[in-house]
Amino acid sequence: MEPITEQEKNDFREFLSTIYGQQVNSWNINLKVLELFGELLQSSESCSRYMDMVPRPFVAGNVIKWASKQARGAIIRHLKNGGKHYLICLRAAGARMKPQFYLASQGL
Repeated sequence: MEPITEQEKNDFREFLSTIYGQQVNSWNINLKVLELFGELLQSSESCSRYMDMVPRPFVAGNVIKWASKQARGAIIRHLKNGGKHYLICLRAAGARMKPQFYLASQGL
C-alpha cells in the first residue's frame, strides 16, 4: 500500500476534527487510523439511514396530511442522502471509537 501523503493526512485530520475537536492535530494519521475511519463511516451509516425516517415537527393542520407528507419526505430524504452521513451519527459513532482512534494514532 502507498504511504499516506501529507495532504491526505491534513484532509483526514480536518474531517476528524469535526468529530473530536482540536486534539486530532496532535494525532499521527497512519494506516490504522484510516482503517478506523472506514469503520466509523460504516457504523454511522445505519444511524444516518434511520435519521432520514425521523418525522419532522408537526405544524398545526390536518394530522393525516402531515403523516402522509412525512412518509413521502422520509423516502425522499433517504434516497437523496445516498452516501451522506448525519453529523450527530458520526459523533455518536466517534464517541464510541475515540479510544481506538487515540491508540491507533499512537501506533498501538
